[in-house]
Amino acid sequence: MRTHLGCTGSVELGCLAEDTQKRLERIPATWLEYVPETSALVVRHVRPDDAPPLRELAGELVDFLQAVSEPEREQVPGGALYYQDEATGQYVRLLVSEGCQLTLAWACPDYSDARWERFQNQRLALVFEPYQRLNGSVSFEGGERAADSLRRVLEQTTGDYSDGDFDISTSGPRIELSLRHVNADALSIVNALRYLATNATLRGEIDVSSFRTGDLEDYCRFSFRGDEIWFARPILWSDAPEDSSRLSGVGCP
Repeated sequence: MRTHLGCTGSVELGCLAEDTQKRLERIPATWLEYVPETSALVVRHVRPDDAPPLRELAGELVDFLQAVSEPEREQVPGGALYYQDEATGQYVRLLVSEGCQLTLAWACPDYSDARWERFQNQRLALVFEPYQRLNGSVSFEGGERAADSLRRVLEQTTGDYSDGDFDISTSGPRIELSLRHVNADALSIVNALRYLATNATLRGEIDVSSFRTGDLEDYCRFSFRGDEIWFARPILWSDAPEDSSRLSGVGCP
C-alpha cells in the first residue's frame, strides 16, 4: 500500500442543513472529523488508544452517518475509508455508496478480471524492492550462456529473505525458470528475460507481492507472451465494476 499502514480516505456528505452540520461538529471521535468547508468526513491525526481500531473507526462512521437526516442521507455522494491493520496486514474498505449505503469488505487480490497493459520499460510503482516476493514460472529459448546469465541476475539481486528458492533447468535451447517466494528485484529479472529470450519464445507469468504487510496496492503480475510483456494490478474488492476498456483477444488472461 503506497500510504503504508493506518487509515486513509474520505466520505463526501453533500449539502447539509445548518443544524445537521452542528450535530456533526459535536460528535466526539478519535479517527474521523467533519470538515464543514468541504462537507466531508476525513481522517484526522490519530492518537492511538486501547480500543480496537477497526471497531472504533466503523463505530464513528456510523455515528456520523446516523446524525444526518434521512432526506439528506439519500443525497449523500459517498466515498470510502481504507484501514490497514499493522499487526495482521488485513486491508479493509468501508464504502459509503451514493445514497448512504454502507458496506465493509476485506481486500482479496484477484487477477481474473484485471486490466492488462503493455509493459515497455515505463516507470512502474512496485513493492519496495527489499520486500519484493516473486512467484511464477517462465520458459524461453536462449543462447548457450542464457541460463548462466539468468542465474547471475537472480543471485545478484536476491534480498534478505531466504525462505524461497528458484530453479533453472535446460533442455536443448529451452530454458525454464521457476520462482517460489524469491526475494529479488522483479524489474531486473523481467528485463533480463526480455533480452535473453530469442525468437519470440518467452512464455509464462511472474507475480510480485510483498514480504511485509501494507503493500497490496503495489502488487503486480507480469505476463510474457512471445515478444510482448504485459502487466496488471490485482482487483482488491470483489464488487469492483468491470472496466469496459479491459484488454481482450490479445493472448493475455
